Amino acid sequence: MYKAVIFDLDNTLLNYDLCESDSMRLTGRKHGLEQWERFTWELFWEAFAPINWVYWSERIERKLTIHQVLEYSFRDTLQRLEWDSVHSVPLARTYWEHFCELCHFEDGAQELLTELHGSRKLAVISNGIGEAQRKRTASGNIAHLFDSFIISDEVGFLKPDRSIFEIALGELGLDRTEVLYIGDSLEIDGVGASNAGIDFCFYNRGRLPVQGPFAPQYAIERLSELPAVIASRV
Repeated sequence: MYKAVIFDLDNTLLNYDLCESDSMRLTGRKHGLEQWERFTWELFWEAFAPINWVYWSERIERKLTIHQVLEYSFRDTLQRLEWDSVHSVPLARTYWEHFCELCHFEDGAQELLTELHGSRKLAVISNGIGEAQRKRTASGNIAHLFDSFIISDEVGFLKPDRSIFEIALGELGLDRTEVLYIGDSLEIDGVGASNAGIDFCFYNRGRLPVQGPFAPQYAIERLSELPAVIASRV
């Protein structure tokens, strides 16, 4: 049987997209972005999203802090849209403050954690930023539910590196055969679990075709389906 369930965090337990959009709108409201000439959210996101993705994906190689990622993303977005980039630092600071405070759950996440807590160990492995992940789960009053909470920027390993999974197994005191990992990415979560020899449940929140060389042991479209998956392993 599975003695522990390890979760990815963003877009598995927490709705990252909603946290991001709400944080940005709160930031825009504080700094009056909607009063700027030619401003629309559609125009802003069309510019910001790809710029931010590049900085985020290159942050390890370029040794960028999350504050630099955000500052440069706002700066380049403002420059592209021909607005004054002097606002980039305060925008980045406000956005990060809001993001660390927000905890929007995936549907069924709170109920699932409540149901599982006490019957087996629970853990998190996230390719995120420790400050944000710890503050958001504390804000959502779920941080105390986890027996292990592993964040990539704190341990120096990123999924799909098996090392980050080995750290969690060590903290849980369990063998890899006693653990189920659930996440929303086949390429990152699925391959990482496979590298570590851990069974993987694909949370297919977008109801996408399961394609590619990697086949997960399980796939669900709603978190409420996970207890049945766990119960199937006796």
